Amino acid sequence: MTTHATSRPLVLVLEDEALIALNLQDELQDAGYDVAGPFTTCAAALEWLGTETPGAAILDAALKDGPCREIALELGRREVPFLIYSGHHEDRQLLAEFQHITWIEKPVPSVVLVEACRQLLIGCP
Repeated sequence: MTTHATSRPLVLVLEDEALIALNLQDELQDAGYDVAGPFTTCAAALEWLGTETPGAAILDAALKDGPCREIALELGRREVPFLIYSGHHEDRQLLAEFQHITWIEKPVPSVVLVEACRQLLIGCP
């Protein structure tokens, strides 16, 4: 398994709404992060995780092919900090075992997510 080898932190992004994904990607890159994705399916993200490990991740609760549970579990196994960014309060039921993870409800300005990501990477709650 390889890890990211630049000085810029690598953030995994799972988001299936194109405008949100592209805006978030741009904001993260402008803030000094490299971005893996945005992935629109869990299958594609899991395939990427087969050879890579991000420094942090921003997950939508559910993508085109279902809930992001397996990705969240894999990130937890690897001790990769992540947050969940979802537009539907009922999505909390999909990932009930991750209630201790930071949940940010859509919509919020991208700068809020960038700051939350920075907090993940420095280990602050």
